[in-house]
Amino acid sequence: MSFIVLEICGGGEIFDFIAISGAFKEPLARYFFKQFMEGLDYCHSNGVAHRDLKPENILLDANYILKIADFGFAAPVEGRDGSGYLKTKLGTMNYMAPEIHLKQPYMGK
Repeated sequence: MSFIVLEICGGGEIFDFIAISGAFKEPLARYFFKQFMEGLDYCHSNGVAHRDLKPENILLDANYILKIADFGFAAPVEGRDGSGYLKTKLGTMNYMAPEIHLKQPYMGK
């Protein structure tokens, strides 16, 4: 028997929060950025690369604590073949770095 436990993020996506509130003042931007960097560091230090980071995949709980979501494209940081490279081009086109568009065919959303 398998179970999946999910946390409710009553604050919704940070994308919607920005759309409603507008640009963040520096103290709030620092608050969220610090949480984001800590979450990303946790993923990377545990050998996981997210590969689809975007405002729609960053959620807020009821206390406005940031949560990284949607690990559907996640892969080992060292790459599937251990070479240290992630070679598959996937994710959301509009959020990809320009240099990624110069490489392989698109495989994502």
